[in-house]
Parts: sequence; structure tokens; C-alpha cells
Amino acid sequence: MLTAFLSRADVSRHLQALHLLKELKDSLTARHKAASVRTLRFEPSPPDSTLVRQAVLEGVPAWMVTVRSETAKGTRSVLQLHDAGTGQLLAMMDSGHLMMLRASLMSALAADVLARPDAKNVAVLGAGAAASSALKALRLVRSIEQVWLHEPNIVDNFELSRKLQTTLSMAIYDVDSAREAVADADVVVLTQPISLEGVTFKPGAHVTLLSAENFASPPLPSAAFISARRFCDASEPVLEWGQPFHAELGEVLSGEKPGRQSADGLTFFASIGPAALDLLAAWHVFEGARHDEGLTRIDLEA
Repeated sequence: MLTAFLSRADVSRHLQALHLLKELKDSLTARHKAASVRTLRFEPSPPDSTLVRQAVLEGVPAWMVTVRSETAKGTRSVLQLHDAGTGQLLAMMDSGHLMMLRASLMSALAADVLARPDAKNVAVLGAGAAASSALKALRLVRSIEQVWLHEPNIVDNFELSRKLQTTLSMAIYDVDSAREAVADADVVVLTQPISLEGVTFKPGAHVTLLSAENFASPPLPSAAFISARRFCDASEPVLEWGQPFHAELGEVLSGEKPGRQSADGLTFFASIGPAALDLLAAWHVFEGARHDEGLTRIDLEA
């Protein structure tokens, strides 16, 4: 049997954002679906560490293992997709990019459900691929009028804003501070640790956090975090932030628990990154790549 190898570019090419958005929503809504996740962490020598996660999900005829290694030289992450019946290795793919795209779609889904119906102005805090991906995902669910982009590196901030203006044909402004970015924003997207101390959110704002597992503490000022109505995409892995979440997004989508409760209240969503949803995304990409003759495929048992 041939095993497919997918690079970061291959993953992007075979991920159909609108289709995966619907699949993620359906999976969260169907909360009766059985999922099993195992996590192991190895720390041979600080700051190096390796995180191994295994997941299965009802309805997906495959299981996965991801290996994420943190070293002083950066992060490397790979996903192995195995046939549920035979255990054969179906594919190996870059999982860091896949998880970023999945987190972007989850944050967009949360914003669509939790932000005010008239939300149209967005602040994106953080540059790079995550900021671009988050904004593109948000455009799938909401009409956006203005975007304020802030990244502490002035050059990166300017270059990304100009690039996104061209590719997305949107009014995007690079600003010098987080305070300026969020002042009139209905939706605030946080993609990396940026200090929000002293920042005042617009009444009724919604804040969404990508890859919350990378944050050791809440990104919002203490008073704002405590007063906000807090949501996440899964209860595992657990975040030791001192304040519980009011509900999982799936509970809101299924009607089990309420979402936004007031027009002027602050809502907050953290994408924690459940492994079962990474499996769903990986299967989506694998299905889209089945007939791609340009992929590298190797018979590992030959």
C-alpha cells in the first residue's frame, strides 16, 4: 500500500475551507460522537520537549498520531494518519500548518456564533501566517468593513497589512499599539502573546484566541477575563488559567447552553486544539488529496 506524503503547501492546497468549516460545526454539534485522545509528553532536557497525541473519532475511518517537538531552534510537528481497520499508514503530513488552519476556522465559527450580529470591524493582533489565516477564515462567516492590524515588529506589521490589502481587497490599517487596534473593533483576534494591559474593549466586543495551548496565562487583563463570558472548543487539554469556561462551543451550537447573553457584554473564545478535530481536518485533507498525482507516494513495506 502506498503512503502519501503531504508538505505544508499540499495541506493548504487540499483543504477546502468552507467544507471543513461545515464539518467542524457538524462534529461539534453532534456531541454524542465518541472520541478518544491520548497524550504523552517527553522532556529530555529543557527547553526541549516532545508532545505525542493519538486520536480516534466516530465517523472517521482512520486514527492519527501527531508528534510535536519543541527545541531551541523552533517547533516541528508531523501527523501520521492510519487506516482504522488495518493500521496501515495512509499519509504523513505537516501538522503545524494543519492545526493553525483548523484553529483559524474554529475561531471564525466561534465569532459567528458569539459576536454581535452587527459585528463588522476587526482587530488582528499578531503577524505572520496565523494572522493572515485567521482573517481569511473570518471572512467566510462575516462581512468585514475595516481591519486594524498590530504586530510589535513595525516592518512585519507594515508588510503584512499591505499584502493582505492586495490579496483580500479589504481596508486594512497597520497601527502602532494594541490599544489603537481594539478601540473600535467588534471582533478581536489574538494570534500571539501581545500585552493587552490598559486596553479598553468596545462594549459588546468578542475576543478570540488561536492556539490557546501555547498561552501559559489568560491573554486578557484580569478584570476583563473575569467579567467576560468564556468559551472554548474542548475541555481537554486543560488550561490552568484560574477561571473556568462557561461552556464549550459545541454546547452552544447544540442549544445545551447559552452563548452571548447581552449586547454590551464581552465574550471570549479560546481554541484549545482538541486532537479529535485535528484528526477530522487531517482526514478532510487526505480525502481531497486522494487523486493528486503530484504527491509523493511510497510503498513503505516494499
